[in-house]
Amino acid sequence: MPSIPAEGKGAVGGRSRGLIVAVTCAVVLVGCAAPSTPDRCGGPDPAGDARVLLDGSQESLEGWRSAGPGGFEVAEDCSVRTVGGMGLLWFPEELADYRLTVEWRASGDDNSGVFVGFPDPGDDPWVAVRQGYEIQIDPTDAPDRTTGAVYGFQGADVVARDAALAAPGEWNTLDVVVQDPRITVSLNGAVVTEFVSTDPARDLSSGHVGLQNHGDDDEVHFRSVVLTPLTD
Repeated sequence: MPSIPAEGKGAVGGRSRGLIVAVTCAVVLVGCAAPSTPDRCGGPDPAGDARVLLDGSQESLEGWRSAGPGGFEVAEDCSVRTVGGMGLLWFPEELADYRLTVEWRASGDDNSGVFVGFPDPGDDPWVAVRQGYEIQIDPTDAPDRTTGAVYGFQGADVVARDAALAAPGEWNTLDVVVQDPRITVSLNGAVVTEFVSTDPARDLSSGHVGLQNHGDDDEVHFRSVVLTPLTD
């Protein structure tokens, strides 16, 4: 947060300069408005068959459903953030053979994930855990469950992950390509995990996608989720 200058020597001059700036703003009416939430979220429109599923706006958030006590809320920077404990934000359309591009950021030791290939969870977020696959977001966790790993099944290439991962507080991009039975995960353009599913209880031929709210102590922001259908 910027520091606020204390009143003291030179404060009168400071107020005079402030008055001049205020008058200039009133006359010019350009570039002097107070900071506000952007009018449009999500950046440029996607190309081809790609669709924006989430762009950080309330309107796009309302196209998703929630399971569990935790949820997501719109933040001031055109992103949505995790709030309220363990939960799942999931998209109601079943998908097959797709690329999911997710932009996210976390300040430090925060935990979240991108789920793919799970059936309709109703109000039970554990359905995604037990019947889907989680692409982990947690750069400080164990190798088989760090950012980019298929949680509990295959760890990420930690060397490639470390080279690609942005600093805490900066935005990252996860590309998750699902082509039954394969999942390929890229972090900021670098492939970090290639995984082939052999579990009959987890069906990648179709299913839902979702974002995890891990718990009260974790705050992760998402500003864009883009879906691109894949063909042969």
